[in-house]
Amino acid sequence: MTFSQNTFWRWSFYGIYALLLVAILLYLRFPAQKFKIFCTQVISQHLSGYECSIESLRYQFPLTLVASNLRLQSNNQAAKEVIEIQKAILTPSLSGRGKTFSISITAYGGTHQATLAFDRAHNTFTLSKIEINGLDLAKLSWLQAQTGRAITGLLTAQGSYSGQSGQDISKGTGQGAASIKNGTFELLEPILSLKNIDVASGEALIKLQEQKMLLTKGKFSGKDLEGTFSGQINSLGVSLAVMQLDLKGALAPLPALVKKSGQAQPLLQQLQKNHATLPFQLQGTIGKPVFRFDS
Repeated sequence: MTFSQNTFWRWSFYGIYALLLVAILLYLRFPAQKFKIFCTQVISQHLSGYECSIESLRYQFPLTLVASNLRLQSNNQAAKEVIEIQKAILTPSLSGRGKTFSISITAYGGTHQATLAFDRAHNTFTLSKIEINGLDLAKLSWLQAQTGRAITGLLTAQGSYSGQSGQDISKGTGQGAASIKNGTFELLEPILSLKNIDVASGEALIKLQEQKMLLTKGKFSGKDLEGTFSGQINSLGVSLAVMQLDLKGALAPLPALVKKSGQAQPLLQQLQKNHATLPFQLQGTIGKPVFRFDS
């Protein structure tokens, strides 16, 4: 008997389809409710310090898991940190031998992706190709609760992260870049008569190591100010409000600020004329930052 090329590919497709069908039938032997409990336990195990709950979990052909209304809550009651995810889609890589997965998450106004890989021999995991797209900071209720002020803007970020399973996520390592658009940062104390800093666009390079977030090549621009900054945020293992700040930078006044600056107008006019900047330091904690101009 002779097979044509079309016949070969057709039977190859049937064979692959049969294998996938057997796989999904084996997969569906597990009752959804029990598997949902299993998933929440696994997530809580790998994200130490958080409890996980899932409203519903369903299978999608051929091997995809779709979780709806996933909720991560910090065990630290003082932190009041709750992360709510509308939808999370987990798809295993056919070549990953059950160790590599694609993740798609819908949350806080955007859809975000990453590739998750487990190294069971060393009990570690890696998130690569992380893409955070248009995350709406105004929808993070815990962010305002922790900082005590309104923070808005659309966050975009790319990068990677590696950590130990069951270990606090602050002890992992990672790197990437982040940017923000249409942001507003409410100030606890006025700076140059401003009660809010508006950021039309801003960006920085980020590196995570030894429970520190290192920020380099930071810059931003808005209607009143533009500036540059660098430094670090320390003590990542504690709640957001008490993380330590150690940032330095420089601010340059823009025409809109000079016009409304009152008694400071001559100084700002001179700075603007000479294209000079005001160096500053930002220290204290995220909840209670201390801002001062450098001499």
